[in-house]
Amino acid sequence: MLRHRFGQKSERYIDPNNPQLPLIEGVTEEPLSDIDVPEPGNQELPDNVIDIKAKKQRKKVQQGFASHLPRTEVVIAVKEHDKTCQCGCQKSVINHQRHERLNYIPPVYEIIVELREVVACPKGCRGEMITAENTKHILPKSKVTESVLAHIIVSKLDDRQPYYHLEKQFDQRAGFTYTRQTMARSTIDCAHPLQPLFNLMKDEVIDYDVGALDATTLQVLNEPDRPARRKSYAYCFRGGAPGKAVILYEYNAMEHKRFVDDWFAGFSGTLHCDADPFFNRLFSDADVHASFCNAHARRKFEPIANATKGDGLAKDAMHFYRRIYRVERLAKDEKMTIQQRYALRQRLTKSILKEFKAWLDVNYPTVLPKSPLGKAFNYTLKHWEGLCRFLDDGRLEADNNLTEQEIKPFVIARKNFMFCSSVSGANALCLHFSLIRTAKHHGLDPYRYYVKILKDIPYCESVEDYEALLPWNISLDKVGVIRDAA
Repeated sequence: MLRHRFGQKSERYIDPNNPQLPLIEGVTEEPLSDIDVPEPGNQELPDNVIDIKAKKQRKKVQQGFASHLPRTEVVIAVKEHDKTCQCGCQKSVINHQRHERLNYIPPVYEIIVELREVVACPKGCRGEMITAENTKHILPKSKVTESVLAHIIVSKLDDRQPYYHLEKQFDQRAGFTYTRQTMARSTIDCAHPLQPLFNLMKDEVIDYDVGALDATTLQVLNEPDRPARRKSYAYCFRGGAPGKAVILYEYNAMEHKRFVDDWFAGFSGTLHCDADPFFNRLFSDADVHASFCNAHARRKFEPIANATKGDGLAKDAMHFYRRIYRVERLAKDEKMTIQQRYALRQRLTKSILKEFKAWLDVNYPTVLPKSPLGKAFNYTLKHWEGLCRFLDDGRLEADNNLTEQEIKPFVIARKNFMFCSSVSGANALCLHFSLIRTAKHHGLDPYRYYVKILKDIPYCESVEDYEALLPWNISLDKVGVIRDAA
């Protein structure tokens, strides 16, 4: 309880009996193998290699600013009396000493006055007057442009600014009133025209044979036939072929097993997930296989190991997981291909898991079934086949941490807005989160991406028009790029 409230959230495990880290880089704290790790690029990996090089030190941040930022040159001239030489000649500029400073320009709010031409015959003919066609807008009756709508949506979800913060900023800094109720209604109204993009991205998840899902709670106040205090769930789905990776969120209040099963209708392949009962119905289909999260199984042993003095079974289990994840780290550090990672796991991880399984079978009868340690054993043995599924395909991960990392921004934002007022608000929240997180995954600036799709969506008439607005089909030069893209 004290750790949960005051302790660190990291799940890193350091053996209290041997807490000393390696003194020399490249030397591990325990001799796991007598065979050296192959050099980078060497595809031939010897058997039983479970030692990896130490984690690379983080590179120092280079001083300077990104090259994609615009540059404005300001020439500082020499004083007039210094331009004349002692001999009487005028000195000429031979060089400039260059120094860059980052400048900040506050946002500019302006009123766009649309003047639609009305033409008529100057001779007074009886032909009717013709007015220029109005520009299409995603919200035709709105008094703000798409850039303001994009700013509100991205600020609310990606920058985690509650509406009342934005309302105060508009009022105190910019001098105009735009109420939080209007912002909320605009965010919801923008969701419906963007639904085709969500549907196309969902098709990418269903058509690919590797995916992932997880869920977190979301409270909705005004929901039919449900008390306000009851929490519902927002699901996170990941998938898509290489180059078309998709991150989707969707709200659901009840009948979760049916919801998940219907969502993946037509899917065939393997899904990363935890062993939540919500997913049981999904895996009753012979064409859908579960790759359970080893981080969840490890998480059940970790607090017991940290609370145990001396040796214990939980610490032994943590040593097995350490060996498994060190192999995964080796594959990541060496930037192995899918085929190389599959071969590495077959040579190393498979034997570790076989040894781990034999250890579980021997020691499970010695623990109390209802104790925390007994539950950890039971969970691991009960889902053993799914926990070992990642051995069968180099594209699979050993855990579902990548999906949990995508849920984390949603959870952090939820701490600010706390709940949704209506079901339509929850649906809009998930849709906008889907587009923003997918755009950021592909290296796009979410604000500029949203400005583009909000302006172009009203002109979409075919599936091809909508497909052109998917994040992987958008030119980075048109919408901007963010640094350190996923």
